[in-house]
Amino acid sequence: MENAGRKQINPDRRRLLPRWIPVLTAAGLAVALGGCSSNGQSQAPASTPAPVKTEPVELVIHTNNGGTPESFDANYGNRLRKKFPDYKITYIQSKAGTTLQDLLATGQRVDILFQTDSYYFELAESANLQFDMTELAQKHGVNLAAIEPKLIESLKASGGGKLYALPVSNMIQVMYYNKGLFDKFGVPYPKDGMTWEDTFETAKKLDREDGGTAYIGFTVSPAHMLGNNQLSIPYVDAKTEKPTFLNDGWKRLIETYLLTPGKLESYQKFVTAKKKLPYRLEFTDTPQLGMFVFNSSFPFSIPNINDISWDLVSLPTFADKPKVGSQSMPVVFGMTSIAKDKDAAMKVIQYLASEEAQLEESKKGNMPILSTDSVRKAFAQDTAFKDKNWKALYYNEIAPGVVKNPYLLSVEKVFTPYIQQLIEGKTDINTALRDAQEKAEKAIADAKQKK
Repeated sequence: MENAGRKQINPDRRRLLPRWIPVLTAAGLAVALGGCSSNGQSQAPASTPAPVKTEPVELVIHTNNGGTPESFDANYGNRLRKKFPDYKITYIQSKAGTTLQDLLATGQRVDILFQTDSYYFELAESANLQFDMTELAQKHGVNLAAIEPKLIESLKASGGGKLYALPVSNMIQVMYYNKGLFDKFGVPYPKDGMTWEDTFETAKKLDREDGGTAYIGFTVSPAHMLGNNQLSIPYVDAKTEKPTFLNDGWKRLIETYLLTPGKLESYQKFVTAKKKLPYRLEFTDTPQLGMFVFNSSFPFSIPNINDISWDLVSLPTFADKPKVGSQSMPVVFGMTSIAKDKDAAMKVIQYLASEEAQLEESKKGNMPILSTDSVRKAFAQDTAFKDKNWKALYYNEIAPGVVKNPYLLSVEKVFTPYIQQLIEGKTDINTALRDAQEKAEKAIADAKQKK
């Protein structure tokens, strides 16, 4: 195109040119020919300001979960680069030599941290990187009112009233079941709204040996259920910074989630022989597990989930706490206090929490943080699982969140070994909780000394 780049003149304006060109020429003649001023002195032409060079915005993102660059790109990186083509999005994987502490020791800036809320505060506080995003969230139009209220309440409580992070996706606990095993033994499928007592009665009907295979009626993921329990008991008291294992509520939780189903014969035989609890592989691969409580993202992270015929229902509830489900387990993003361009970081986080992004991710099977019907109803609609019972995600209310403490992970690790011992009968619950309390207190004291 030979005229490409030329300024085109509107035909209507072209007809007016003869009337105003002479006037313009006369007025500008002195400047054009000689550059003379009104007092007759010559003036140098004004210099053109040098263009201001601006550095491209780079946002460095990190988490301590060890996720690969490929998984980061699939979940966040690709869509962030598409939405913000002028930003350089850099993800640094946590591994030997590139932990958060390693990066900071070498002077590497980190702008955004992400993790599940249970562990985010430990990660950010370990390097004193918390930053209150309240004002920037307001400046950039983050609609906090559209986010599930319990998510924001929990984050602010954990931040002492400050908004150190925003949720970008959510998880809760639900109960999956293997339809093939229910059909095999003629047991009615589970339903939304079951109590724990209902669930155990169903588990008894599935707990049996058949054809040399021991079938197990029910199990939970201990870390997910205890850490996000329905009684909203934290591992660590936020005010005293003491472990809570002497709270009687822990007995009820452990009896319900672990010891009652663990007393069934096939469950006992499995744990004793395998030295582990039945878990994901026993549900999908063996398969010999009828019901499995796990997080809501489970089917979307297991390639062979459709090797079995499965569905899901709401998390069973305590009879005296009807429709109270698990606590939420959101993935949260927060900018750091050393972020170079905080407005750019806020724009990225705001986008991830926006209705535009949430609708797109909900369709892919990422549980949204928004409470709007349109976003919730879109869940998993672009997946092979769109016809599953996803209303189970919203059948119960989310249990009130607990204040997340930077010592949570240390205390959780202390208790984990006792679960196997309890189910095998090698210790009793009172002894286990008492021992766990003592060891957890020491773990917290040791962690404080390292600060």
